[in-house]
Amino acid sequence: MTTTLLLLLSAAMIVAGITLIWRDVQRGHRNAFLVRGDRPALAGADPELEVTVAHRDPAPAAAALPAEEVPPSAPVHTREAARQWAAIEPVLAAAVERVNAVLAGAGVAVGTGGEPSRSMSRGYGVYRRILLGGESVAWLRLELDANGQLQATVKAHKDDFAGVNAGAHVAVRGLDIARASDLLSECLKPAASLAMRAAGGGSTEQWASEAAWRAVAPIVTAALQAGNGALAQTGARFIPIGAPVWVPETRRHRMTVGVEVFNNEVARMLIERVGEEIEVAVGLPDARLAGLGRRQRSPVQGLTTHALAELIVGCAWPAIAHFREAVGSS
Repeated sequence: MTTTLLLLLSAAMIVAGITLIWRDVQRGHRNAFLVRGDRPALAGADPELEVTVAHRDPAPAAAALPAEEVPPSAPVHTREAARQWAAIEPVLAAAVERVNAVLAGAGVAVGTGGEPSRSMSRGYGVYRRILLGGESVAWLRLELDANGQLQATVKAHKDDFAGVNAGAHVAVRGLDIARASDLLSECLKPAASLAMRAAGGGSTEQWASEAAWRAVAPIVTAALQAGNGALAQTGARFIPIGAPVWVPETRRHRMTVGVEVFNNEVARMLIERVGEEIEVAVGLPDARLAGLGRRQRSPVQGLTTHALAELIVGCAWPAIAHFREAVGSS
């Protein structure tokens, strides 16, 4: 996974005009970041090829919590977890340093760790910040669970950056730097991908919004088509106006849709993803008809084409019905 992340970053950075150089400080060592021998080689790769990366000073690693510092009054399982954590913490610190060296060119970094602690799931570990361009956008939780697994979970601070959320795990038994690096790389691929797109133009917030919109775009398109099918006999239809665009004022992407009745546009519909919800808003150009406007939201999780189509038609129907009656009475 680490090699995959390196290739992904390298390709994108070449396009962005960024040169990535990898230095394999321990060439041939079994824990090298680009491992040879005990891992499948890339097809067509020269086994003697040495790729090098310029290192920056790594962020200071979090201090391990020695077993003797755990209060004697702590439960037995907590004391045991603290001993296990103290044993693997140097491995994790080295893995973070290596991954940070690769991600530095993309403006992504894993911050220093806090004090080890128990989580709500009874795991034991630390939180580290994920930084994009120096801005903290998510937490990385590294913890040992009761099943002998090391869990790594990335969770965005704000819903707008939900695209960086990810999770992975690996067995603690036999954990080495290479396997820990692979674990981190798997979790950080969405964040790295986001940072690389931002490097090509626009802010990370803009690219996060675009990623969030792309995740729901297929269902929005399908829902508009379903809505048109339902309205086919009414003389009304929805016509998308251009592609969804980034709106700096609202700091998210917006899709604009024309609401037509008998081939006349009578209202405009705005569809936006607001965090983990879809918002549909219908407005009319005549202020005297403002009461016909509607604005509703629905959670993204579990949203179906049918449910979104109902929401879209429901928001537009007051305006549609008004103008159908107006045409019928004229």
